[in-house]
Amino acid sequence: MHLARALRPISLFVALALTAALPAAPVDDATAALRLGVEEISTVLRDRPLEADVVAQLDTLADKHFAFATTTRLAVGPAWRDFSAEQQATAIRLFSQLMVRTYASRLKGELSPDITYSAASELRPGRIEIPTVEKTQGQTYAVSYRMELDPASPGRWRVYDVIAEGVSLIANYRAQFSPIVEKSGPAGLLRTLEAKLAEPVPATS
Repeated sequence: MHLARALRPISLFVALALTAALPAAPVDDATAALRLGVEEISTVLRDRPLEADVVAQLDTLADKHFAFATTTRLAVGPAWRDFSAEQQATAIRLFSQLMVRTYASRLKGELSPDITYSAASELRPGRIEIPTVEKTQGQTYAVSYRMELDPASPGRWRVYDVIAEGVSLIANYRAQFSPIVEKSGPAGLLRTLEAKLAEPVPATS
């Protein structure tokens, strides 16, 4: 199972670092949250801790600030209704762990990007998209963040999708998950996620 290679790792974890303390507000506050997130993630990674420490810190940020329940549900697609409540909870937990571990292993050597923010646009009530242009290591990337208001914590914006150079995180994973679910059902997808988590993290240069 290939893992969203088109998505810039730093882009994903900048998205994970949204502040949790903003008041309920219109779409402009989501951009403010994203800007604050950039500062937070940069501070966390500035001293380059050991990779295990990066994973632990990003686990905390991801759990607080990334809408993994929404991301997992949309990545699975219509087959989500075939998952039991227990299987849904397990899928969310495994998928979040896999994403954090995968992208944390790729953060070594990444520099904080220079980000230019464009105006946020409302996709529907409670969901917006923020286009950005990110420059890092001499390369320029178009990255859009799709965010939603956390229904369990009014006023908190959380990222549920990242679109890098036209490649959606959710669409990328759905293309991987769909054939697995069609062939082996929910249990097959859970086994695949567990197997991926059991694999050693590839070494990075």
